[in-house]
Amino acid sequence: MFGKKSEAAAVEPVSQFVDDKKNASAEARRCTVVAKSSVFKGDIDVEGDIQIWGKVIGNIRVKEGAIRIMHAGRVEGELSAPEIIIDGDVEGTCCAETLDILEHGELRGISRCGSMSIKRGGLFFGQSERVENKTASERVIPMIKDTNNDKSKDKATVKTSA
Repeated sequence: MFGKKSEAAAVEPVSQFVDDKKNASAEARRCTVVAKSSVFKGDIDVEGDIQIWGKVIGNIRVKEGAIRIMHAGRVEGELSAPEIIIDGDVEGTCCAETLDILEHGELRGISRCGSMSIKRGGLFFGQSERVENKTASERVIPMIKDTNNDKSKDKATVKTSA
């Protein structure tokens, strides 16, 4: 009798906390999906992950997340994201920190990435350019050039790999 009122009051905040936690994790895992039977023409700008099951004709830019071209997916255009995973067909340019071509994946075009992997069965036809993260791999060191004949000082910068 006496404990039922206090138990009911204690249960409500806990359930609200669990619901808030579920909503926060759902927002953190936002994913856009282009369905298998759909065709999308135009550019896509997304902040979370995107999965391509259908066909996209246009450029895809992802700020924070990954582009996943699924087994049935096809993209014609430029892909730009921190991570790109290809298990379908891509024709165009891929710009990423990491690029993975899986067993059923095929890339025809240009790869500009920091690291690239191709699983057995994956295909890559085109040009590959290694792109490094400039903030992590380069340091700028100021140098002062002092000449005996000239009293002026020249400043030069030298970029070195870390």
